[in-house]
Amino acid sequence: MRPLVKKIALGLGVLLLLLAALVTYFSLIRVADISRQKDYLAALHLFYDEGYSPVDEQKFVNFDLESSSLRLNEIQLLATHNSYKKRISFPGKLCVGLFYSFEEAAALDYDNISLTEQLNLGVRSFELDLRFRRGDFEVTHVPLVDNGSTAPKFDLALEEIRLWSTHNPGHIPIIILLELKDDLLFLDPALSDFTARELSLLDDLIKNTFGDKLFSPGDIIMPGQTLNEAVRRQGWPPLKELLGKVIFILHPGKYTDLYVSRDPSFDTLALFPAAADNDIDNSYASFIVHNDPRVDSIRSLIAQNYIVRTRLDSNLVIDEERFRNGVASGAQILTTDYGPGHKFKHTDYVAYPEKGYLVIANRVLAD
Repeated sequence: MRPLVKKIALGLGVLLLLLAALVTYFSLIRVADISRQKDYLAALHLFYDEGYSPVDEQKFVNFDLESSSLRLNEIQLLATHNSYKKRISFPGKLCVGLFYSFEEAAALDYDNISLTEQLNLGVRSFELDLRFRRGDFEVTHVPLVDNGSTAPKFDLALEEIRLWSTHNPGHIPIIILLELKDDLLFLDPALSDFTARELSLLDDLIKNTFGDKLFSPGDIIMPGQTLNEAVRRQGWPPLKELLGKVIFILHPGKYTDLYVSRDPSFDTLALFPAAADNDIDNSYASFIVHNDPRVDSIRSLIAQNYIVRTRLDSNLVIDEERFRNGVASGAQILTTDYGPGHKFKHTDYVAYPEKGYLVIANRVLAD
């Protein structure tokens, strides 16, 4: 029996060493990304200080920004999915494949260029997955195994966006969808749930970073109204009034009610709490997440002044019918994995709502 016990002990020891090596490897990815983010932000500060010239916003837009009378909900803009994400490593892909499915692992095999590069190419809407780690907000997809990020520290990501916005004051409003994530916490014991305290810290961070650049629920509500009533009765402001602004949306989820309870009047909230497409009978429905681009359903929502986010593609599948339905639905935020400057080697396809343009007049609402 002793040789067998030794073999079992040896096997367990090798397994533990392998596990420790994997944890170290994945942890070093995060550390390296944070270091790169800090260096990149420092380089951006120098870049902007050296006679920077703003981008030509008009070249991304198919209508005249100077004379347009369009409102915020009367445009459609291309958004990137998991805008921060870097390609999953081979060990991470193997782990996801073995413990979940290789199909899922394959669907994680993509990455995006930096937020600044995307902004320079005309992207005006991002999706960021937010986690809370030892007192800080971090932007990452799956803890440990798929943690590569161009913007791991959320405060630095906000600073990067603020810098670009400050130096491009006439830009189409930047709309940022934040998804608060608390899944798979066992993969990283340093992660924790969000509580009312963290939500308060999040609001303060966003307000302090953007100041009067922030367009928030309190800017649209009349006394005595809910956010839902304000959107459905008054509608959204003219786009001209929102040039240079930044808008944050809280993705529908378990923290929505807790966030709204911080201020049921909505007056001091930094984020617009979004609703799911099947849950709009509430006080906060204004932005709607409707990932399945069903034309009739979305058109019904936008006819009521809601701003809808849908997805033009999913799991890296380029689907022409899905793309056409997404644009034809009139959904204002059109999310894709195939934004300009993407790094997919197998295709040069970009999901432009209209050839060459990332922001277009919403034909559905114009009809």
